[in-house]
Amino acid sequence: MKKVSIILLLLLPLAMIPPSSASSSLSTPYYVYYSNLLNRTAVVLSGVLVGNASVPDTLELLSVANSTYFTLLSYNASSDALTLARSFIKLEKGVFLIVNGSISLNFLLSSGNYEMARQYLASVLDGISLVRNSLQIISAFSFGVEGNNVSFNTTALDNLVVEISREFRSKENVLNEVTGWRFSIFASNTRPFVGENITIFGYAPNMSQVVLYVGNLSVILPLIGGKFSYTCSFPSTGVYEVYAVGTNATGKHRSNTLEVDVLRVPVFITFSTCANLSGVCGYVNDALGNPLRNTSLLVRWENSDRGIFTNEKGQFFVPINTTDRVWVDVLYFGDPIHAPASAFTEFVPQRRPLIIKLSVSKVSPLSGKATIEGRLFPSPNGLIVLDVYVDDSFYSHLSISKGEFTLTIPTGSRSHEVYVVFSGNQEYLPARSNTVIITPPLIPVARVVLFVSLLAIAFLAYRIFSRESSGSHEPVENADSSPRAWGLRDRTFSSVREVYVIVYRALLRLRGLPRSMTPRELLGEFRRFPFREDLLTLTTLHELEVYRGIKAKASTVRDAVKIASRVLLSAIIGDEL
Repeated sequence: MKKVSIILLLLLPLAMIPPSSASSSLSTPYYVYYSNLLNRTAVVLSGVLVGNASVPDTLELLSVANSTYFTLLSYNASSDALTLARSFIKLEKGVFLIVNGSISLNFLLSSGNYEMARQYLASVLDGISLVRNSLQIISAFSFGVEGNNVSFNTTALDNLVVEISREFRSKENVLNEVTGWRFSIFASNTRPFVGENITIFGYAPNMSQVVLYVGNLSVILPLIGGKFSYTCSFPSTGVYEVYAVGTNATGKHRSNTLEVDVLRVPVFITFSTCANLSGVCGYVNDALGNPLRNTSLLVRWENSDRGIFTNEKGQFFVPINTTDRVWVDVLYFGDPIHAPASAFTEFVPQRRPLIIKLSVSKVSPLSGKATIEGRLFPSPNGLIVLDVYVDDSFYSHLSISKGEFTLTIPTGSRSHEVYVVFSGNQEYLPARSNTVIITPPLIPVARVVLFVSLLAIAFLAYRIFSRESSGSHEPVENADSSPRAWGLRDRTFSSVREVYVIVYRALLRLRGLPRSMTPRELLGEFRRFPFREDLLTLTTLHELEVYRGIKAKASTVRDAVKIASRVLLSAIIGDEL
């Protein structure tokens, strides 16, 4: 069963193959799949000859054939593929009649119940006829395999059917010898469903004419070797009387009477979550393979009920608006011909994508830790768990229930790559964040020297340019002797750009940021700091001078130096203290 089920799963992509014309060959996967099913069928039939046939095995093959047909039907397979699938259903049904009839026949013969044995002999002979007709259709199909057209090799099955037929004809002769030739009839199935074909067999020794009565129908049947047969179906449920009237030289004679109890046709509902995850979709067919067109169904889930109709192909679709998994029931209440049916499945709702974005907000040299800020889009509705990875190794779990979170990662003495992974849940798809790189800060001694140097430069710059200007547009010079101690002798600031460069480089070094960062990206990096407004003003002055070519006045340069002093003081003191 497992092997056949696996092959059935492999058959699903076949339904996606575009419908072929009647003259074209079916593809290789069809040939491989159905060849396996034919081999399985041959094994089951060979069990009839050796006496170890199994009814469950035949039911398994019939179930696989039905499932294959319904699968192909749901994916709108080509008409050739559907015809082939229906032929295999008839083949496996014939095998079931042979196996089930042979087991019952052998038991009844051994127990001396010859009249009932004749009934099952009729079932076996009906199955043999069904298998032969099915094999004739199946062998006519061609398949494109490695560039060649090939057909099924049904020789082994044909030989098995010949041997089985020969064996049961001999058993028929035994029955005739034991019971004698009597005017009698038998049916291959006395409990068929509406529209299902059954075969009525009869013996009419020394009869010149036989009239068969099936309910209100009568038909004159030809006699061959004192035997007759008739295949029929019934249009509605009920109990039908079947008997025959034969005529010979002594007059008219009536056979035994059969009661055929016709049942409603079984119905199959197959459905699941649609490919777009917006609802459930499926199809409804009866046991004869016919779609139930424009048929009323009731669909239930949670506290909702909805009535729908199938389309002309027996298909249906029901949208379901929920973010939770729910069990969905589809009910068909039946009609005078079709039996009630129901099916259920678990609806899996559509999951939304989740975006995770990380950024480094702070790298502290004193604590030796980096602070990483994260954002989720959209903000989760409940608690979710994130997995934190450092240098591609799992670091920790993080449980969050809102759209923002903060991570603290030790920096150590080398750079680290950090990212976050979400494994997904019923509402959100799996996701992974961007990767951020943590650059370790300078060693503490170097940081202290840098801090003192920048603090002194900022203080001196503030003192030099705190005096009011006389309106001159000449370049501003450092006149204090203190700058000599810091290597700034004769240093002048003739533009805002020179002032901005000092701040730009200091902030990059302070935060361990790459030199490829643009001024606007730097502004975004410090958007949460107290000096953000001063940095925005300085950045704007720098852009006006550099990108628009507006030469800054000396007063503007002095204002820029004051602003730069405040930025550096706030940044250094805020970071270190």
